[in-house]
Amino acid sequence: MPGTTGTSGTGGAPADDAPLVPDAAWLAARFGADALWRPAGSELPEELTHAETREFLTTVGFPAVMLDVIGFDTTHLRADDGEALDPFDADELYGNRYPDDDSPPVNFCFCVGTWGDQMLMLDASSGGIDHYDPNGWDHGAGFKGAAAWSLPDLAVLLGLIAGRAGELVSGDEAVARAAVAALRARMRRHDATVDESPFWRMVFEEIEGFFEEF
Repeated sequence: MPGTTGTSGTGGAPADDAPLVPDAAWLAARFGADALWRPAGSELPEELTHAETREFLTTVGFPAVMLDVIGFDTTHLRADDGEALDPFDADELYGNRYPDDDSPPVNFCFCVGTWGDQMLMLDASSGGIDHYDPNGWDHGAGFKGAAAWSLPDLAVLLGLIAGRAGELVSGDEAVARAAVAALRARMRRHDATVDESPFWRMVFEEIEGFFEEF
């Protein structure tokens, strides 16, 4: 299981309390007051055309943290070089562009977080969050499906994890196992994509694998 140091959640908020769309106060209660990345509209790339995502980022913000309890990293969003959201050619990334196609890209996505070498990508036009496995790029098998309906939904899922961080790393195996089961059920209730997502399946398998080592 990932280490317990770093940003693992504040532990002071109700573990299962989750709004449909989080506000800054809800996120700050779980990640800390200084954890939110809230760019100005002018700082967002023009390729990001999904209006609701732009509004969420500029008014609420998104946690830019290392969530050590699961090893999920969004700290690149605080990049000083203006490249917090660097646009990718989604068609090339997901194997939808022929090798000899040199036309300008028209579909874009952005990395909003990483788990090891696995990446969660924000779709520029729909606002959906997709799982990309770079190991499948060379044979067009990198696209692994949806991981969250939207960026606000992903923020809620991460907040739910942060809210149970202490229980997930509890030295009491029964407490930790109960926390994993409750967390997984609550995340599924909030966002149905969790149920079929290979990304979340791998995350939970790693957590559960820790118990089998002891």
